Amino acid sequence: MNTLNLTKKRITLICIFLALFTLGTVFIFITPPTVKSTYGLSTETSDGVTISFNIFEPTNGGSNRPVILIGHGSMVNKEMVKGYALELAAAGFVAVPFDFRGHGQSSMVEPDNKTKDIIAIIQYLSTWDDVDITSLGYIGYSMGGLGQQLIDSDLSFKCFIGIGTWLYPTLRTGTSADPLNVLMIQALFDEAVELPALKESLAIRVGIPVSNVDTNKLYGSFQQGNASMIYLDDNSNHLTLAWDPDFIREARDWAINSFDLDVVDETYYVNIRGLILLMQVIGGIGFFFLALEPLSKLILKKKSKRGNELQFYKIDTTDISIKNIAIKSIVYPIVLGIPGVLIFIPLLLILPLAVAGFVVALLFGQAFGLMILLWRIGKKTSLTFRKILMEPFKARRSFLRQALLGLVLAILLYLIVYASIGLNYLGLFPSITKFWTIPIYFVICFFVILILNLLTQAVLQNKFTDSIKDNLKVVFLGTIFPLLYYIVYLLLVALLTRSLFYFGTFIPISILMFALTSAVSVLSYRKTGNIITGTIINAVLLTFLIVTISTPQSGFSFIAMMLFH
Repeated sequence: MNTLNLTKKRITLICIFLALFTLGTVFIFITPPTVKSTYGLSTETSDGVTISFNIFEPTNGGSNRPVILIGHGSMVNKEMVKGYALELAAAGFVAVPFDFRGHGQSSMVEPDNKTKDIIAIIQYLSTWDDVDITSLGYIGYSMGGLGQQLIDSDLSFKCFIGIGTWLYPTLRTGTSADPLNVLMIQALFDEAVELPALKESLAIRVGIPVSNVDTNKLYGSFQQGNASMIYLDDNSNHLTLAWDPDFIREARDWAINSFDLDVVDETYYVNIRGLILLMQVIGGIGFFFLALEPLSKLILKKKSKRGNELQFYKIDTTDISIKNIAIKSIVYPIVLGIPGVLIFIPLLLILPLAVAGFVVALLFGQAFGLMILLWRIGKKTSLTFRKILMEPFKARRSFLRQALLGLVLAILLYLIVYASIGLNYLGLFPSITKFWTIPIYFVICFFVILILNLLTQAVLQNKFTDSIKDNLKVVFLGTIFPLLYYIVYLLLVALLTRSLFYFGTFIPISILMFALTSAVSVLSYRKTGNIITGTIINAVLLTFLIVTISTPQSGFSFIAMMLFH
């Protein structure tokens, strides 16, 4: 047993972290306790598109319950708005977050007509005996605001809540007989929607000069069926609108007032679920890192050799200081990234799923700069770049074991992240119609992460000891190198597009992603002596993320949209 380093202390810690993850997973799916959750439902639109959705409803049943449909934004999915659905269901609504076509687990199709997706959900619910299909509300986050096209003509909708989205100035004005109460939720730092534009639309809606429109002020009334308001909060941006507790509470209260609902459950669960998620993530990640070493020994070595010392793949840079390499690792990609991205653009134009292509194009820009740096390091140490690149694959049997270990650990980490983040805050499982693209993006992600790991592990990490403090230093460097590059290049994209949308959307997710992948690379290298395992794990995680968030769009139309939208 000791050959696998399964000491009593490690076994105890593994059990503790696994228990934390298991309890967190159970509790996050039974909270709120007053809500019944049904996952993995689907229906078909009039033009043959499969739409995926979940239903959250009060456990106490009831009849003639009002329905709130929840449409997500571009590049995300129904899991991102799950917090709104749970709070509304706890209050007494039947809440239905769904994936628009081409997003999440709904199928891809052209031409694009997302209004049919909403109609398909309504038709599905019309077969239920205990819902009032004439009492509908709609929440539209970002792109989801397109639901106004249907709301304008369908008098079944009594309530529209726009979250970081536009307001049609001609959207029908509610009356006591046919109410439509409209709440526009806006973050002060929203990169996609401008507050003055919302005020102009609201001014037309309520019939007052735009100069007199104030935020957080109610116009009209719920009794008259024409309540209208812009709710402004100063602590969020466009991305975090979907998770902000204040916004979720405001949307919940607005829906309750719009339908004059007798609230089933007064408790507010957003912050409780946040604490449960924290426990779940800490438990899952802790379990993963503790299990990495025994799994490495089990798969990489024969039983008779498990006690032997590891042979590390290293690129000798004795004459180059840590500071020198760190500075060059930042400067080279930033300076040489543009040629790298330009080299990649022809591939971007033919790749499916343009957003995924855009992400890997930026990553390739960094990899190109690091390749030049590795080439120059090789010249000083009498190593060709080809030898540097091929050395991790040198021993065929060892490589196959590394690949197997990487696959096993990738599946383990993916399941942990999917059960926590993926099913509750940001979906990580693409539709079947996108699955054929996964091998394509995996190969590209594997290559760009391999280049980064050659620099951060085979060069830099070998200059540090195996102490916790030094490992944390390498994790920090492995996070900061791609993050600084991404910040600079997304700011360049912002200048070209005259919009901070991609910057504000990608950077928060990138910080978490780069920190996790850096930690995985550092620890897997320490436990395996090679960079292959960590590269495979991170490539799998990144591939599933970018394929899931990508929509069916060509590279040509994506570039045109960015430059001329």
